[in-house]
Amino acid sequence: LSPASEALAEVLLCEIALKNRDRIGLLWDNVLSQHYKDRLGKKERKQLSHSKSETAIPTSQEEQFMSILMIPGLEKCVTGLLRICTWNVHREDVSNKVLGSLKVLYPPFGGLYTLSPNLSLDKQLAEGLWRICRDVEGLKTIDYDGWDGILGLVEWCALRGEIINPRLANSGRSVGLSEDDPALQAFRSLHLMLNAAELEDSVPLEIVVGVSALIRGGEKQNCPKVSVAGLDLLSLLHTRVETLIITAEQEAGSSAPVETTWVQYWVPILHGMAGAAGTSRYSSVRQHALSMLTDAIIDRHGKYLPDDEICKIFSDICVPLAGDRMKDLLAATAKPDFRAEEVLIELEMCISLLFKPFLHHLKRLLASDEAFVGIWMNMLNVMTLLLGEDIAPQDEGGELTPERLLWTTKELGSEHLRNAILVLAASGVLKTPDAGQVSALTWNSIDDMAFCQKYVVEWQQQ
Repeated sequence: LSPASEALAEVLLCEIALKNRDRIGLLWDNVLSQHYKDRLGKKERKQLSHSKSETAIPTSQEEQFMSILMIPGLEKCVTGLLRICTWNVHREDVSNKVLGSLKVLYPPFGGLYTLSPNLSLDKQLAEGLWRICRDVEGLKTIDYDGWDGILGLVEWCALRGEIINPRLANSGRSVGLSEDDPALQAFRSLHLMLNAAELEDSVPLEIVVGVSALIRGGEKQNCPKVSVAGLDLLSLLHTRVETLIITAEQEAGSSAPVETTWVQYWVPILHGMAGAAGTSRYSSVRQHALSMLTDAIIDRHGKYLPDDEICKIFSDICVPLAGDRMKDLLAATAKPDFRAEEVLIELEMCISLLFKPFLHHLKRLLASDEAFVGIWMNMLNVMTLLLGEDIAPQDEGGELTPERLLWTTKELGSEHLRNAILVLAASGVLKTPDAGQVSALTWNSIDDMAFCQKYVVEWQQQ
């Protein structure tokens, strides 16, 4: 079969299916499902020629020739499956089976890129995704299998955007994405699904995986605008998570405790924000993520988590993230080309990430003595990074030099530390240095902070 005939056969197969949409269920179950699985699904390597021995390994020329022959038929096969999915989203009898088959278009079940590594159909996949997601009325009716196929395709497209030249991205000029960029199409699909009133109670919480992939994809593309857009979607998902969890519990009729459900679905949103704050190469993305993460942790959603999970958020997210970022930022101040204003803003955000959630959830943290001591001592260790060395006072006005930046940041950090100490003292946790384990450990740690020595006596008196 020639490549052209193979491509024509795929087009005819799709057209026949679309002309018989009233019988698409019968066609899908008996013919189409297995056809697309065989053509696009992941399979074992087959022989190129019956004349070769069973143990023969194809040469590179044979594999390249095989890849070239596959391209016309595979492309029409992929677009044919996408067309069938687009036209049957609203068909409740087959929509879940048809949309679930999208999993053969991407790993781990898809074999498209294994069979033909020279073939790139990311833009076609992204366009098909957008056309499927535009049918919001149809998306209301699908269940887990359908959503699983769609959200997997969203994740794949979000990570397959075109890479922007780093020189253009760092030149200060606005660099836009093409209209058919896969990551941009994935963003449009996610934005529509999260904002459409018709889907308010229908979108599954697993959509957080696709949003997190979009944030990572922006880093891969050298496009911070995509990552910031993904963070905005994550913030929107955070505001709607309560409604989505209630809907999911009602549909599933689950008897699991509500705390378990919140840990399963809300905490990954926090991890998505923390990942962007800790790993992004762009200060705008990190600052946006740090601000969102701090606000999210002190939001009312925290009341649904058990005390031990609140402690884990501090020990696994807040303290390590703030410590790592502060270490990197303080090291950056020694470089001649550091951006003082950006560093100052991010240092302030790291300090806020430590102390704002800590004071907000203090009563619950104190419910677990052992966990509280570990969290508090780790916070003091992080503050020692900032306050361990003294610095001469700087004038308020003038240029933002590295010395003035450090002094301003240290003053802010010492003020937050003072407030926390006063609150702990009012709660009966901290007393004189010889009045208990926590007090002794606290004042010993503060003794290592050279910048705070001029304030220690005043703090102890207060």
